[in-house]
Amino acid sequence: MLKNYLATKDTVKGSLLNSLAAVRKRSLKRTDICDHLETIFLECLGIYPRLIVELGCGDGEPTFVLERVAKLWQAPLVSVDSDDRREVGTYSGRFFIQSDDIELAPRFAGWCAQRNIPSVIDLLFIDTSHIYEHTVQEIRDWFPFLAPRCKVIFHDTNLREVFVRKDVSTGKGWDNERGVIRAIEEHFHQTFAEESDFTSEIDGWLIRHISHCNGLMVMDRYEG
Repeated sequence: MLKNYLATKDTVKGSLLNSLAAVRKRSLKRTDICDHLETIFLECLGIYPRLIVELGCGDGEPTFVLERVAKLWQAPLVSVDSDDRREVGTYSGRFFIQSDDIELAPRFAGWCAQRNIPSVIDLLFIDTSHIYEHTVQEIRDWFPFLAPRCKVIFHDTNLREVFVRKDVSTGKGWDNERGVIRAIEEHFHQTFAEESDFTSEIDGWLIRHISHCNGLMVMDRYEG
């Protein structure tokens, strides 16, 4: 029994290290989120997800990371995008839904029930329109599905016309009038200085922000 346990432990460790190496290699490609891929992967190891939901797939960079997290935990990954992004992923446990995520939210529980998937979200990643009104609706409609202990990750919390990566290289963005961060501020009744890195504790949430590469906010709820 001990031999089998050790063998399983070594297999998991090997899979984790291989996944991390793949994520690091992927992050070498300069994109609007490349600096955050390893951070997302490592952050997601801190929670045991029974369901991962990705709102917005883009070119598949976050999907690449989330698939590897899902595979480590053998968890279903539900990816939602208004465009057809089914081909950006390869994980057999990934379910792609082509839909506006606001339109999907009212029928999400039913969709999960039909597939015997729990509709309680342990890990929620949001990277969609970046428009204030849309992000407000996403928080309103998707946060009720969150587990008492959960993790939420927002990209583009510091979106600018020109963004700067960690290596000081730049890329073209756009001015969304603080759409994402403004919606988060409204939800928590707080103001945030998104141009800076910061950590804050608000109403049972640990909130950490990374300002470069369009901004990434990692939120952990530790109280139900």
